[in-house]
Amino acid sequence: MNTVLSKIKYILKSVKVFISSCFKVFKGVLIHETTGVNTDEAYQSMIGLYCLTNGYSNIFLSWLVKFYKPKYKFLNFKGVLGDLTPQQINQVIQAIQKNGYYIFEELMPVEMCEKLISVALTQECNLTGTTDVDIKVSKYNIDCPIATTYWLREEDLIANPDIQSLMMDLSILAIAQAYLETAPILDIVAMWWSTSVSKNACTASAQLYHFDMDRIKWLKFFVYLTDVTTDTGPHCYIAGSHKPNNKPRELLERGYARISNEDIMKFYPQSDFIEVTAPKGTIIAGDTSCFHKGKPLKTGQRLTLQLEFTNSLFGGSYLISCLDKSRAQNLSKFAQIYRRIYSKFHFR
Repeated sequence: MNTVLSKIKYILKSVKVFISSCFKVFKGVLIHETTGVNTDEAYQSMIGLYCLTNGYSNIFLSWLVKFYKPKYKFLNFKGVLGDLTPQQINQVIQAIQKNGYYIFEELMPVEMCEKLISVALTQECNLTGTTDVDIKVSKYNIDCPIATTYWLREEDLIANPDIQSLMMDLSILAIAQAYLETAPILDIVAMWWSTSVSKNACTASAQLYHFDMDRIKWLKFFVYLTDVTTDTGPHCYIAGSHKPNNKPRELLERGYARISNEDIMKFYPQSDFIEVTAPKGTIIAGDTSCFHKGKPLKTGQRLTLQLEFTNSLFGGSYLISCLDKSRAQNLSKFAQIYRRIYSKFHFR
């Protein structure tokens, strides 16, 4: 009898939380649509709903988005991923829908990799997991790193012509749009060095298992700009864990939290644990609502470039990044045609 009453109380409490969270999310959506501002209340409620419904709430919100933000008609699907056909795009999307990630056969040209490495060695970075708490910003010293992660600044990255070319790469945009089922928005351009300074997993550097939840739906493109072995920090995925109802209730009850290897291993078979080791230039598309992490480095360093596309900027707070038109003429013209893609950026 007590067990039955406990279940009834749990259900009633869940229904109450569900209704309250739904109201806060839709209120937040209206505020975002009219002002462009995201409220923390709405964002936390979106995460809460995701955990409560095991992902189905985001499925529903994505279904709504695709009806009022139609897809673009791109002239072609040619770019760094190759000259894609609709059939090839569909194969990629099916793989991501099944596993949560896809590793492309096409590699980024060596020349472009080398130029981006040069950028990463000359720009100031924000540090995470530093061995010197007084140093918050520094260039990356490949011979003597002092932090677990060196993050380059987005405004420095988007000023680079090679990264601008990737920002308007039609093969990347075609994959993003097909997966999101609506005109995509580029909301993150990031690049960072990961080092072997700390032998332990760094929470701030996302080296413990977790799922992302900044937006309703998104797709990230990662580019390995250095060779990545099992000892130099490969991306790790729990295949299929991005699907609705495919996260254990016990883990979701922790909310938006970091999870140890031991706890993850209780719920997924070893065959679902994927470690992406690959050569320099490898491009990976991933839905990081799956459980994933960056494996702590045992040696060397890893340089990664990331572009993230989303179906909506609703969710967590974000900063507008500015671009100088004189240094981004082609991108500025491209953005006039595909305005929604670059709605997070300001051309001055």
